[in-house]
Amino acid sequence: MFELAFEPRIGGQAIPDSVRIMEAGLKSSDKKLLKACKACRNGDLRLVIEKRFIDARRNRLKIVYRFDFKAEAEIEKKQEELKKLAFPHKEFFSEHEGQFARPVVVGTGPAGLFAALILAKYGLRPIVIERGPEMSKRIEDCDNYMNGKAKLMPNSNIQFGEGGAGTFSDGKLYSGVTSGLKSFVNQMLALHGAPADIIYDAHPHVGTDKIRDIVVNVRKDIISLGGEVLFETLFQGYRKGKDGLESITVQDKNGSREIKCSSLILAIGHAGRDTFRALERLGIAMEPKPFSVGVRIEHLREDIDIAQYGIDTTTTPDLMAANYKLACDTKTGRRLYTFCMCPGGTVVPSQTQEGMVCTNGMSVRSRDAANSNSAILVPVDSSDYGPGTLDGMYYQEELEKKAYVAGGSNGFAPAVRYGDLVNGKVTDKFGKVVPSYKPGVRPADFSTIFPEAVLDTLKDGVAEMGRKIKGFDSPDAVLTAVETRSSSPVRILRDRETYQSINVPGIFPCGEGAGYAGGIMSSAIDGINCANALALALINGAK
Repeated sequence: MFELAFEPRIGGQAIPDSVRIMEAGLKSSDKKLLKACKACRNGDLRLVIEKRFIDARRNRLKIVYRFDFKAEAEIEKKQEELKKLAFPHKEFFSEHEGQFARPVVVGTGPAGLFAALILAKYGLRPIVIERGPEMSKRIEDCDNYMNGKAKLMPNSNIQFGEGGAGTFSDGKLYSGVTSGLKSFVNQMLALHGAPADIIYDAHPHVGTDKIRDIVVNVRKDIISLGGEVLFETLFQGYRKGKDGLESITVQDKNGSREIKCSSLILAIGHAGRDTFRALERLGIAMEPKPFSVGVRIEHLREDIDIAQYGIDTTTTPDLMAANYKLACDTKTGRRLYTFCMCPGGTVVPSQTQEGMVCTNGMSVRSRDAANSNSAILVPVDSSDYGPGTLDGMYYQEELEKKAYVAGGSNGFAPAVRYGDLVNGKVTDKFGKVVPSYKPGVRPADFSTIFPEAVLDTLKDGVAEMGRKIKGFDSPDAVLTAVETRSSSPVRILRDRETYQSINVPGIFPCGEGAGYAGGIMSSAIDGINCANALALALINGAK
C-alpha cells in the first residue's frame, strides 16, 4: 500500500485521480513506487485507489490518497467475493428458475430498489409498487411547486415518487454502518452511472442531479431481468391467512385491486403516514421510536469553506464545498446535533400534504450553490409527545402545521436570522445569507412553532457549535423551520434472524420507514439483507 498527499492547486483544470497519482509516481524518488507505476503503464498491473480523504490538521490542507497496484486476477477475486456476499443464494435459484411465486416490493427508495435488484438477479421477477410517478414526471411536479407554478401534489413531491426521498438529497453515501456490503452498494451505483470516485472517497457523494439517472438505470435493470415496476400505485393494506400473508390491496388509476402475494418487502419510507395508519388498523406489530426535530441552518458556503479548509473551494478544481458534522450538549440538558449536511446546497420543501411545511436539504454533484446547509436537530421521545404507537407521527404533523401557519399559510417556510432568534425578535431583513428555500420564506416567531425546551436547545446549541466552527453562530445564519423527518417515528417489529414481521409471516419490514436505517447507504444495505432473508425463506419453504 502506498500513500501520497497533494496540496490543492489554485485555478486550472481538474485532473483525474488516477492520472495525478501516476504522474507523481513516475516522478517519485521512491524506487518501489516508481517500479509499480511503470508496471502499471505497461499493463502488467492496475492502479487501485483504496481511499481518498482530506487532511486539514495543523492548518496544512492536503488531499491524501491511499492506493496500490494489483494484478487482474487479484481484482477479479475481490469482485467474486463481493458477489458471494450480496448473492449467497445465486446457485440455488439458478437451478430452480421459475419455480417460485413473484415477491412484491413496496417503495422505490434505496431500500426498495436494492431489494428489488437482488430479487431480480435471483430470477424472482419482483413486482415493485411505487405510489408516485416515474422520474421525469416527478421532477416536473416538484420543480413546478418550488417555482410557484403549481400546487403540492400529494403523491408526487420530494418525498414520494421514483427513487423515494433520496432522489432529492445530497446523495451522501457515508455511513457508520459496518458491512462489507458498503463496497457492493458503491460499485452497483457506479455501474449504474455514479461517479467512480464514490468507491474510494472517504465521504462519497453523488449529488441530486446524478442520482436521478442512477435510479432510472437501476429500474431499467430490474425490468430487463423480468421485474415489473408499477408507478402511481398505492399500497393500501394486506390480507393475512392462517399461514401468513396471502395478498395485498393496492389502488391505481383504475381503483382498488388485490394482488396475491406471500412475500412482501415493505420499504415504504418514513413519510408514508397514511400507510402507518393503515398498518396500525390492520394490527401489524409496531412500536413508537425516538426521533429528532429542529430546523435547517444556512451559512454562506464560502464562510464554511474558509472555516474548515482555509480557502474558498471555488478557487481550486481539487475540492468541493466543505462539510462538517457537529454535536454538543446544551444547558437544557438536551443534545443538539447536525444531520444531512449539504455543502453548497439548498433547502427544499419535503411536506406531502397541503397545510403543512417541512424542510430538507439538497445539493447537486458540483456543490457550488451560494449557501451550505444542514439540519440541526434535538432528540425527542415519548416524554415529549406521548406513549401511543403513532403519537410521534402526530407530533411531527403538529409541528408542520404550526410551521405552515407561521409561514403565512401559503406554503412559505418560517425563517429567522440566528441573531434575531437569540434576541427574541422576528427578522426584519435578512443579511448576507439569503434563504434558499423555495417557494419562499416568511420571517416568523419560532416560539409559535416549537416547545420552549426545543427552542432553547437550538439557541444554546448553535452558540456551542460556534466554538467548534468559526462563524457557525453568526447572527446572519438563517434558520428555516421545520425539520421533522430525519428518521421514522415508528418501528415495524421484525424478527432479528428472519427479518419478517413478528406477527405477519411473509412481510419483511425494511429501510428507514420501518425504523431500521438512516440514510441511502444503510437503507440500501437493509434492502439487500431483507431480499436475501426473503430468498432464504423461499428456499426453506421449498425443502
